Amino acid sequence: MMRFPRLSRLVLTGVSASAVALLLAQSAFADQRDFKLKNNTSFDIASVYVAPSASDDWGDDALGTSVLPAGQSIDMNYVGDDSSTCVYDIQVVGTSGQEGYLYKVNLCQVTTVTFSDSN
Repeated sequence: MMRFPRLSRLVLTGVSASAVALLLAQSAFADQRDFKLKNNTSFDIASVYVAPSASDDWGDDALGTSVLPAGQSIDMNYVGDDSSTCVYDIQVVGTSGQEGYLYKVNLCQVTTVTFSDSN
């Protein structure tokens, strides 16, 4: 009769430890400026620009080729190289050219940024 209970527990423990390590690694790489962008407008958002408030350049579209439909939200991850800046301006552009702006958003303190038709 072949029995491998010790091996099974060892493999399960190894898998469990790997899952915990992966979760810890993701948390360790999360930036305090990551935020959820909520689209509470009546239009789909085609572009999102996030730039330090002190900058004159909006930089690249943070959505890339994605579109954020009206009523939906998306997690935005900070990818900049300036670890000292917390205050940002955010611009959204709709699929039909609509524009919305939020200025001087402290992304070190804010976890959700919401654009509405009244912004």
